[in-house]
Amino acid sequence: MSTAKRLQLPCDRKERLRYIRQQFPEAGGPDLSEAWPGGRVEALRRLESADGQAYERSRNFLDGAVTRLSPYLRHGCLTLREAFDHVHRTSGGRAQKLLFEFAWRDYWRQVWYQHGDAILSDMEVAKVARGTRPVPQDVLEGETGLPCMDAFIHDLQGDGYVHNHARMWFAAWLLHWRKVDWRAAADWYVAELLDGDIASNHLSWQWVASTFSAKPYYFNKENLARYSGERFCRTCQATCPFDDSYEALQARLFDGSAPVSAKHYPIRAVSSTASTQVGEALVLFHDEMLSPAHALSRHPGPKCFVFDPVLHGGWSLKRLQFVADCLSEMEDVQVWQGSLDAVLRQYGTASVVTQRTPQTDLMALLQGCEVAWQAEPEFAPVELGERQLKRFSRYWEKVGPLLLGDSAYRKP
Repeated sequence: MSTAKRLQLPCDRKERLRYIRQQFPEAGGPDLSEAWPGGRVEALRRLESADGQAYERSRNFLDGAVTRLSPYLRHGCLTLREAFDHVHRTSGGRAQKLLFEFAWRDYWRQVWYQHGDAILSDMEVAKVARGTRPVPQDVLEGETGLPCMDAFIHDLQGDGYVHNHARMWFAAWLLHWRKVDWRAAADWYVAELLDGDIASNHLSWQWVASTFSAKPYYFNKENLARYSGERFCRTCQATCPFDDSYEALQARLFDGSAPVSAKHYPIRAVSSTASTQVGEALVLFHDEMLSPAHALSRHPGPKCFVFDPVLHGGWSLKRLQFVADCLSEMEDVQVWQGSLDAVLRQYGTASVVTQRTPQTDLMALLQGCEVAWQAEPEFAPVELGERQLKRFSRYWEKVGPLLLGDSAYRKP
């Protein structure tokens, strides 16, 4: 029979990190960095310091004024609409690039809601020959011989955060130069990221691979050197695989051979249709709603969070510690480790109220329960169909004017 035990998270952060390391000895990687405390307090501090205009000017540079809000948005410490409204209000209408990024997160999520587990397969036939290899050992160890790529791997495995432009460069190199299967790469990557989100992560890898975009993304040395300040190129002793024109790289990487047929993975038929019926039930906080300001924090009755191996078993240690930081601010939420089924038995209930999610693993765990799925905080009050979710530009044509008003709306 499956089991579960209740955890007692220490108030002191150093003790809390040590405690989580002891409770999850199988979790790999280093402790969560002091630069990445989890929780809503830190999320609000970062949001207050976000400079939308500076982001507009410098976001593509590795030392640019990026917000580093993504782990907090991923775990629900802040809502997307909260972040969007704050930046829109404080930037004087001059931060549209940052507002686009918030909208991209909602776009990926709406695609996940519409297609479910299908996003784990090729959404479209690849426009170029598709890699099929596993992630190579030299990549897993961060010893590729390329200072730029090794630095990006060390960022991933060390802090669990990688600058967005670096993610694009790394993904393009892994998929197009090393011919790795995007799914293998995406699965490995998401387990390490503090902001690891199936929709944003897997669909972004597909965007680079051209299985959910009109063409593959790739880059050259000039692009990397410019936006990295040549920090890697100055001391690099390797033969640079990126040192060529885009035309030459295109001919070398994409030789005209036929694309590989789309690879499909099983799709589970699970549903989390929103409901407003909330009776006497256990309030289940999952890893997308970790905020003491969440509406369900005011719901009467017991509240819990469960580190279930089905949901979190493949996560790095730093990701688990980040979640523990978030939970430490949620005083009324009891924290458990073990199977969700065993936790429900401890409470003597099969009745649950929680926030709606496209996470099929969680939905599958709750299939035998009476679940009141509460709608998640809304980003844009609009119905989106398959056409709007085919490409971000079509999504933004529908959503942008509603969020910004017709006079401020700009195409992406």
